[in-house]
Amino acid sequence: MKKIMNTADTFVYDMCHGLAKAHPELEFVEKYKIVKKKALDRNKVSLISGGGSGHEPAHAGFVGKGMLDAAVCGDVFASPSQIQVYNALKLTASKKGTLMIVKNYSGDCMNFNNAAALAKDEGIEVDAVYVNDDIAVKDSLYTVGRRGVAGTVFVHKIAGACAEKGGSLAEVKAVAQKVIDNIRSFGFALTSCTVPAAGSPTFEIGEDEMEFGVGIHGEPGRKREKLQTADQLAARIVPDLMEDLKLKKGEEIALLINGFGGSPLQELYLFNNSVTKELEKAGVKIYKTLVGNYMTSIDMAGASVTLLRLDDELKGYLDYPVATPAITWGGASAEALACQEAVAALAKALNITPGAFTAKAADDDAAVAEEESDEGKTYEFEGEAVIGEKINTPGMGKLVEMMADIIIENEVPFCKADRCGDGDFGMSIAKGFKQLKADWATRKKGNVGEFLVSCSEIIMEYCGGASGPIWGSAFRYAGKAVAGKKEIDLAGLAAIFQAAVEGVQETGRKSFGKGAVVGDKTLIDALVPAADTLSECAKKGCKMKAAMAKSAEAAVAGAEATKFIQAKMGRAGVTDSEGYPDAGAYGLGVIFTEIVRRLG
Repeated sequence: MKKIMNTADTFVYDMCHGLAKAHPELEFVEKYKIVKKKALDRNKVSLISGGGSGHEPAHAGFVGKGMLDAAVCGDVFASPSQIQVYNALKLTASKKGTLMIVKNYSGDCMNFNNAAALAKDEGIEVDAVYVNDDIAVKDSLYTVGRRGVAGTVFVHKIAGACAEKGGSLAEVKAVAQKVIDNIRSFGFALTSCTVPAAGSPTFEIGEDEMEFGVGIHGEPGRKREKLQTADQLAARIVPDLMEDLKLKKGEEIALLINGFGGSPLQELYLFNNSVTKELEKAGVKIYKTLVGNYMTSIDMAGASVTLLRLDDELKGYLDYPVATPAITWGGASAEALACQEAVAALAKALNITPGAFTAKAADDDAAVAEEESDEGKTYEFEGEAVIGEKINTPGMGKLVEMMADIIIENEVPFCKADRCGDGDFGMSIAKGFKQLKADWATRKKGNVGEFLVSCSEIIMEYCGGASGPIWGSAFRYAGKAVAGKKEIDLAGLAAIFQAAVEGVQETGRKSFGKGAVVGDKTLIDALVPAADTLSECAKKGCKMKAAMAKSAEAAVAGAEATKFIQAKMGRAGVTDSEGYPDAGAYGLGVIFTEIVRRLG
């Protein structure tokens, strides 16, 4: 792997700092990885979006006049945490409310929805739309629905214009939903991409092959095919898009030829020629065309085609002035420059720095973002660790620390095991558990329950993608199940595991109306058998370590069984996942087995 980088851990931070330094009208809130406007208009609807990094210029490149007020940046291909999104909602809260524009992926939906619930509890008005323009996903029964891909760019643009023109939250949401209802996309890949933390391509593909219907996270496509010409691809993709959109002859569209990061601009323009000819042949009128990298997949070669049906309302919003790092037209940049010059002149006359005008706002934002916490306070375990027929609080700390070490050691193998998703599973959970170890001294350790809940706070914030809500809820519910207890027996350990199952399922119910069950091909397929085995062993009076060993074996067997089923939930549901175990279930099997081995 050859990349311009420092380390995989600092990759996203370094990139966001670079973006903000190149565009001084933006600022990077490092603590929560939020790119936002420096000067926020609190009298208009705020727009926030975001998702995993690796799609640049999306999403931070669309922060600016006429588009987003803030973008929340997750790790590469991993959703930002609910804590990140929650703080973005607080930092951008306006008198007219906030609209979240969410791509329809499990992790994004979980984290944005949970963050909205937290913000609403504080009186912040929040609503959301979910972009699902990818027609490569035909059957939505096996996932949260169609994926949100490059069409998201048009949703940002048009909703941003409506907000800029003074629309209410209901009006901005309505026009955003109108775009979603009238937009369709389809992509193909010529190569895989390489996630920095993994260091190797997400999938292998022959020199004469292509993935037809690929996602933006390096997910394998609808099917593997032999390489085709640009004209052949256009002749296949355009009719499919038109059919799905029910687009008729004489209707008007906006066209986006979007690169995935690895194809040069000359090839994208060449492909635009092929697509445009097909549309003209079908009698479709093209009002506006965008060609370039707007929603990428790191360095993947390939492209996607997006069609947006237009009417007079949408055309007006599409043409409205915009000035962001990635899109500028309609004179907005001149307006921004004039504003900057006016500020600079006034600052000079008052003999202060231009930044002083935004200093108070920045201070206010920082005050809003900072939670009351015990940050910096050190908590020590009382006594020596005991892991025998009973486990005391320090003993639970030792087990969680073992789990963290095992996860960190298996970061790359867990990424490689994520064959049904986008290859980021190991990176996503390792990041959270690395932070947990870094913040170990500040975790509350008065009793087992308090300790597990305290761990959940770090896991929810720092584990990427869907792993944050899922693993964080598991720890939180587990802690609540043994609240106040300074030691637990086997029945208590079983209660912890059963509560973890409930936490994971409740997170699913809140986000999608359904919690995962055994057979859906998720980590539940390993966690439920592990929990049930502990419960059965407790009833039979088994010894602690023998029960833990049987529980680990049950988790491994449950994970192995997922090889033979098609995923019914999550991102893996959009691809043919048979033949590979679910990465989360597999990971639990490895973790539990290794803990038992280390305990001896």
